[in-house]
Amino acid sequence: MQYTAFMARIVGIVNCTPDSFSDGSGTISPGLYIERAKRLVDEGADILDLGGDSTRPGSTCPGVEEEWRRVRPVLTEMAPCIPCSIDTHNPEVARRALENGASYINDISGALAPEMLNVVAQSGATYIAMFNPNRDAHLFDQSLTLDCAFRTITSWVESAITTMASHGIPLDRIVIDPGMGAFVSKDPLVSWEILNRCHELPITKGGLYIGCSRKGFLALPGESSATDRDERTASIGKEIATRIEGSTPLYLRVHNVSTQRSALAPT
Repeated sequence: MQYTAFMARIVGIVNCTPDSFSDGSGTISPGLYIERAKRLVDEGADILDLGGDSTRPGSTCPGVEEEWRRVRPVLTEMAPCIPCSIDTHNPEVARRALENGASYINDISGALAPEMLNVVAQSGATYIAMFNPNRDAHLFDQSLTLDCAFRTITSWVESAITTMASHGIPLDRIVIDPGMGAFVSKDPLVSWEILNRCHELPITKGGLYIGCSRKGFLALPGESSATDRDERTASIGKEIATRIEGSTPLYLRVHNVSTQRSALAPT
């Protein structure tokens, strides 16, 4: 796969859950998850991000065994074909995933738990660390304000890089996600501030990770579903890629791979 001139890597989202906010079906179906994963590969995904624990507002943790049961069939089917990321905040799920071919751990907890960092460091995988000011991955008990949000995130990034490096994760395997949407603030303007200034963050050579796809702050008047936000998501991805201009690897985590890929195509 040849990347665009902007070095953007498209990460296709595979929610292996019944209750994801944008595409939950109400049932658990490994066959459907695998079908979706293959479709995203056909559309041009560079990486797949598999998640068995929905962290939408109001969600609850399913537990290690259930989370692993949901993602394992998809991972074992797809890892031989394409780099796979596991969206988890549980070190045991991360360990099992890495033993079964995962290349990335996408941890949205913001906790930088020593057990998780040690699992990743020993594996040689890449660690995607997301800023999350809440006490738990399923809680949304903190809401940063516009006057302090970017400063707070910048401070966390600097501290997080030091912590991850001290646990033996090389800088080129540390990818920073500044967080977005309800994870960070109830105020939509905070998410827009992050997007507008993400290129100012002290990112490592591992890269920057943006996960704004279909989030609530992108909602448009009169929309019929969250899928109506895909074009806006793709436009944001292109804008950020243009702004970064290949200065660091950029990961764009999206539900609609084909729309994002079209937006990034050279004109």
